[in-house]
Amino acid sequence: MANIVKKTPQKITLNPIEEADLAFIQDWRNSKNVLPNCRQYRPLSWIEMEKWYARLHNDSDFNLSNDLFIVGVDNIPFGVGGFVRIDWRNRKAELSFYVGEEKFTVYISKALQSLMDYAFKTLNMHKIYFPVYSFNPYLEIYERCLEREYIAKSEYFWNGKWHDRVILVKYDGIKL
Repeated sequence: MANIVKKTPQKITLNPIEEADLAFIQDWRNSKNVLPNCRQYRPLSWIEMEKWYARLHNDSDFNLSNDLFIVGVDNIPFGVGGFVRIDWRNRKAELSFYVGEEKFTVYISKALQSLMDYAFKTLNMHKIYFPVYSFNPYLEIYERCLEREYIAKSEYFWNGKWHDRVILVKYDGIKL
């Protein structure tokens, strides 16, 4: 009889971004796998990273420790996720998410579910929207977790061509 090895469950962790995280966030963000999928298409310098971190800590409408996270599996960081462009009155926010460590892509669905749970159960959001470029290698996975709401044609110029932006959404259970 074969030995049965029980694998411990892999838990998605959402930890506040600390100043010490900026170095690997910068590496991830500037990587050839993440940079093309970001609205800001230029690599980020260390000075820009420090300014971003300081600005978010001083922004009364944004809470860095509650709205953006280092996403990990069992506290091993593999990406960044959270919410930007938060509209508290209308209870909607834009999901910001990227995987910095490709070997962890198997956890994308679980990570997105954890982020959605946080948005709906903690922040009391009604709608989360996630703009994704049509060439994003994880679009198929994202579409299994969120619904396609619409496509904005020729929204983004990258690598000599115009690309569509796919707008994905998730509601808090009450879809209009």
